Amino acid sequence: MKHAMIRLAALALAISMAAGLVACGGTASSGSTSTSAASDSSSTSAASQAEIDFSKNLTEDGKWVDVNLTDYVTLPDYKNITIPTDEITPTEEDLESQRQAFVEQYATATEITDRAVEDGDQVNIDYVGSVDGVEFTGGNTNGAGTTVTAGSTAYVDDFLTQIIGHMPGETFDVVVTFPDDYNDSTDADGNTIVLAGKEAVFKTTINYIEGDPIYPEFNDAFVAENLQSQYGWTTADQANEEIKSTLTEYNKAQYLQNYLLENAEVKEVPEVIMNTLLEQEEANLNNTAATNGLPVDYLLMMYGYESLDAFREDFKTQYTDQIKLQMIYEAIADAEGLQPTDQDLKDVFGDNYDTALETYGGTAYPLHQLRIDNGYNFVMENATVA
Repeated sequence: MKHAMIRLAALALAISMAAGLVACGGTASSGSTSTSAASDSSSTSAASQAEIDFSKNLTEDGKWVDVNLTDYVTLPDYKNITIPTDEITPTEEDLESQRQAFVEQYATATEITDRAVEDGDQVNIDYVGSVDGVEFTGGNTNGAGTTVTAGSTAYVDDFLTQIIGHMPGETFDVVVTFPDDYNDSTDADGNTIVLAGKEAVFKTTINYIEGDPIYPEFNDAFVAENLQSQYGWTTADQANEEIKSTLTEYNKAQYLQNYLLENAEVKEVPEVIMNTLLEQEEANLNNTAATNGLPVDYLLMMYGYESLDAFREDFKTQYTDQIKLQMIYEAIADAEGLQPTDQDLKDVFGDNYDTALETYGGTAYPLHQLRIDNGYNFVMENATVA
């Protein structure tokens, strides 16, 4: 597809759970839940970047080391798949959802300043925290503002309950007690400040309450102004046609993915494949935390994981089918003699060929991905829509 508006599930080749977490709102910005000591976290040591060995357990031609796919995968008839038209034709609701996704990126924020904060409000606040009259590192928004949910438990103790009833523009003290296992912090001079079990005072200012956003209309003017440079669209009709085409292609890929998973037999996922991909995902998780200045434990907690082991189990549960699908596409590529070459990589990367190989530690990983692409493309091109 010309424009990657939608990531095809069938092409979730890197299976990047960590990237998905970020997409759900895990970046540490002034508009997200603060990652300071006011937040309900007992760890304050940010992660450091981990190096990812993309080529681990892959041969130079991009195949899994000591894995014969024919021992694990029995392919169905993948050359003569017929797809009913109504199974992949997007509904008007689908199309409207995509148009809404575009306009939401250009919403105009509204600020409510004429009423008190209510439970559940999205509220932009600033605060400065201190213990025994001494300000501590991580307890200050530095005037940048951060958006929180009034009444939620995202911050320590009942911090966010205490902002309920206060007016925008008002400055007041929020008094909380840190948990007994909370990590130490430091003052401006680097001296240790004990937070565990201590009462803290956060001088807090309500900046504004976030109101409902105002969305622009999806019309010719909106498309030409906001979408032309990225997608080449100049009119709403042109945009609608390509959105429909892209959704149709996505639905086709989904149908074929389900067909292959239901009709192919994959005896099991070899441990070398599962463990290698899981190791890469743990590194991705670590690097997502490091990029945003977060402890890994905090990022895990932020998305509902009690521990790294829980993350690992969830990965195996959620992504086993996607890993099986990769194996199926690779088996199809092998059956059809679609092994990619170094020239294919040069065609894909162009002037970035040398940089790409340096990034991925050689040709193994890029060739592995092209093997999966080749199997996927063969099935897509040979399926019939009727």
